[in-house]
Amino acid sequence: MKKFGILLGLLFVMGVSLAIQPAENWNAGTPGKYTPSANANVTTEGGNVTPLNLSGNVSTEKWAGYWGNVSGNIVLSPGTDMFYTWSWSSAAGGEVCAIAAPSGFAWSTVQAIATVTIDNIWTFTGTDTDSATSTLTSACNVDVAGNPVTSVGTTTGGGAFETCAVGDGDDTLKEDVAFCVNITQAGSLFNGQSGDYELLAATDEDAGTTETHYFWLEMD
Repeated sequence: MKKFGILLGLLFVMGVSLAIQPAENWNAGTPGKYTPSANANVTTEGGNVTPLNLSGNVSTEKWAGYWGNVSGNIVLSPGTDMFYTWSWSSAAGGEVCAIAAPSGFAWSTVQAIATVTIDNIWTFTGTDTDSATSTLTSACNVDVAGNPVTSVGTTTGGGAFETCAVGDGDDTLKEDVAFCVNITQAGSLFNGQSGDYELLAATDEDAGTTETHYFWLEMD
């Protein structure tokens, strides 16, 4: 099925018609980060030896998650005035992609990427439990900008969504990596609710350092 972008009916870049476009509007909710609910403690006395088994969770600093719904139209327009509009629904499908850079990704050369490449770009230690190598452990399939790609990915939450990491063939900078997910109407989210997408994206792992992701949409 031919795909159309959210901004224009057709966009020509260097003679190639690309269907994926930047997401124009967004409404971000309040982010949440895991924090421990208690601090284990033991009262003891000198001379005591206490058996102590511990368990707990530690928040990752390498990844961020996004989830929600997608809406929009397919339009024919010279700019702001609409010449013709086709109503689009998430049931028709498409993709949401996040890139940790405002520009630079070459959509015309979308292709598979290796997890070690992602680890190198974000300077993750590949042997860490939450590295890209340890996280993106399954094969995923995504069709972005007219290019069907089988790459590395993982499912999240309720398992209805699969994050797929792809590159543009350069694979040296953050702008060369996109994290994409197929839009699934009323899919099962990690929190038991339903939504159109759930996406995992790499972040700077230095504590207190932020990462800005730029979002792209493709509507079938």
